[in-house]
Amino acid sequence: MDEPPSKNEARIARFIRTNLPAILQHWDAFARSIPAARHMPAERLRDHATGILAAIAADLDQAESSSGPAAAPSGEAAHQAGSQAGLHGAGRLNAGFSVNDTVAEFRALRASVMRLWADADHAGAELASEDLIRFNDAIDQSLSESLQAYVIEKDELTHRFDTLLSATPDLQFIVDVDGHVLYANQALTRLLGAPADERQLADFCPAFAAQLGRDLRAVAETGATGRGELETMLADGSTHTYRYILMPVINEDGSVDALTGTARNISELKASEAQILRNAYYDSLTGLPNRILFRERLEQDVRRTARTEFSLALLFIDLDGFKEVNDRFGHDTGDLLLRQCAERLQACVRATDTVARIGGDEFTVILNEVNRIAFVEVLVCQILAELARPFSIAGKQVRVSGSIGITVCPQDGQQSDDLLCNADQAMFVAKHAGRNRFSYFTPDIRDSAWARLRAIDELRQALARCELQVHYQPIVDLASEAIVKAEALVRWRRPDGTLVLPQQFIGVAEETGLIGEIDAWVLSQAVPCAARLGELTGAPFQISVNKSPVAFMSRMIGHTWDDDMALFDHAGARIAVEITEGVLLDDSPGVRDKLARLQRAGVQFTIDDFGIGYSSMAYLNKFKVDFLKIDQSFVKDMLTTNPNSQVFAETIIAMAHKLGLKVIAEGVETVGQRDWLKQAGCDYAQGFLFSPATTEERFAQLLQAGAA
Repeated sequence: MDEPPSKNEARIARFIRTNLPAILQHWDAFARSIPAARHMPAERLRDHATGILAAIAADLDQAESSSGPAAAPSGEAAHQAGSQAGLHGAGRLNAGFSVNDTVAEFRALRASVMRLWADADHAGAELASEDLIRFNDAIDQSLSESLQAYVIEKDELTHRFDTLLSATPDLQFIVDVDGHVLYANQALTRLLGAPADERQLADFCPAFAAQLGRDLRAVAETGATGRGELETMLADGSTHTYRYILMPVINEDGSVDALTGTARNISELKASEAQILRNAYYDSLTGLPNRILFRERLEQDVRRTARTEFSLALLFIDLDGFKEVNDRFGHDTGDLLLRQCAERLQACVRATDTVARIGGDEFTVILNEVNRIAFVEVLVCQILAELARPFSIAGKQVRVSGSIGITVCPQDGQQSDDLLCNADQAMFVAKHAGRNRFSYFTPDIRDSAWARLRAIDELRQALARCELQVHYQPIVDLASEAIVKAEALVRWRRPDGTLVLPQQFIGVAEETGLIGEIDAWVLSQAVPCAARLGELTGAPFQISVNKSPVAFMSRMIGHTWDDDMALFDHAGARIAVEITEGVLLDDSPGVRDKLARLQRAGVQFTIDDFGIGYSSMAYLNKFKVDFLKIDQSFVKDMLTTNPNSQVFAETIIAMAHKLGLKVIAEGVETVGQRDWLKQAGCDYAQGFLFSPATTEERFAQLLQAGAA
């Protein structure tokens, strides 16, 4: 049974105290729907509610006794509830409750008490309307007291928020839908000038005012986030780029009454992006467009040409003698030379034309809006003259020239790949025609180029399919006419049985880099052959192998030397290496090192085709050459059309013997030639008179027949 009320106890206060467990149980179900309360312990959640209800009941009692039934719990009478509500608000704020969460909690308390009132059987007898008013007033005042903690915290947070936003170099702002500044952090305030709230956002970038206005209106009308970039000149005269984001501030009714935004200075990022773009599309050495940008411009210009009545000319330029400059003066000089060449090329063309460096010492020029071919020829001759003028680099006079291929669009083709291929092929023709000249592309050039490409492809397959063979040509001692040495000569036996001689494919092999593989393969066949022939004769037998100048001078195929040296070390004096005079003249560290390694292995040297190059006795002595080969052109003419050939041959023989060298004459085809060489003191000879190059099996038979 309920206890009788005390004299000064209000009916509403008595109801709260009597039904507190039921109120809290019903309230708990409501409170658990509040996001911040879902994971809060039940005891902690109920303690605050119990304290609020107890304080409200105590204040209602005081109001009843001091002011009568109709008095509201305000002023001094609300002291207990106000203190408790203030503590409640601070506690909920610290627990992570938002303002909405706290309001929802008080609504749940109100609803729980009101529902129990409505369910009570004696509600109509004991609870009058003034009781409901008094309770609702008490709840409202307690809620107001509780929210004071949020107001105090909001002021503090506003100060902290402003401090935080002003600490960043980014521009932070709030504007109305017309762009009037409502808030600006210190970074933006400095740009706008004080007072910032009297300025428009676009005042710090007048040139982009129209763009900002459009973006602000779009965000206000659609509620979507807006983004953009703008440039502005600061007070110091520097230009900066800002990237901004605009976001709507949306009211409960869905309308937009303000916009907030951030603008970040991305000038350094833009500069970095520009540098990355430049690195991707421009040659770092010369500053010219690189191959990628050249191809893009060529495709654009070809498309433009198709829409006009003008033609387009593409020039492919390769420097003549650039490698020699690099080898003689070093790569730093070579780089400076390329820069100066780029400057001269640019000075020759119009601003609408494109000069590009597509790799190494290769340049291209795109000439737009060509209406007369004569104009192209005049320009090309100017380019050749400019490239042929001496270059002054670090106090040195450097000379190069250019070989230029020309193709015209649409006459020669309408695809960028075809045009580039055409110009490259025409340049190749100009270079092989003597350099320092130009050549137009023609269908014959294309056909020749395709034939050359087919030959290269077939030669690659010949290596893979083992179509190459090594034949051996005897070298005889003229005094005894006995076979004492041999020269290994490569042959190419096509699948159809055709035998291809070296002069028909060695040049292609040297140009494509395949010569390294071919030379290495010939050596791998010659070394064991020399061992077998030595066993056959009972004495060491020497075979000469040819080493292309490319193998000595090029870095591209230098990796084959390690494998070669293993064979040379094993063979020793059983192998002689035939080199041209040009190898000795290239007195570079790489060549000297390779020659020295061969000498340490016991390999002997033969200078092939001696007399048609530029060797000197100093080089012959410096590199310890063992044999000289008189070029077959002297041997062929010595008894017929050119008597001076005898003089040359006698001079070579005498000079070689004075230097302690042996002489080999090649191309001996007649008895008369043999006899004359023998009388002149030549040591050895080879040629069809004795035997053409033949297989190892046939060569072994010749050896045995000679021994018999």
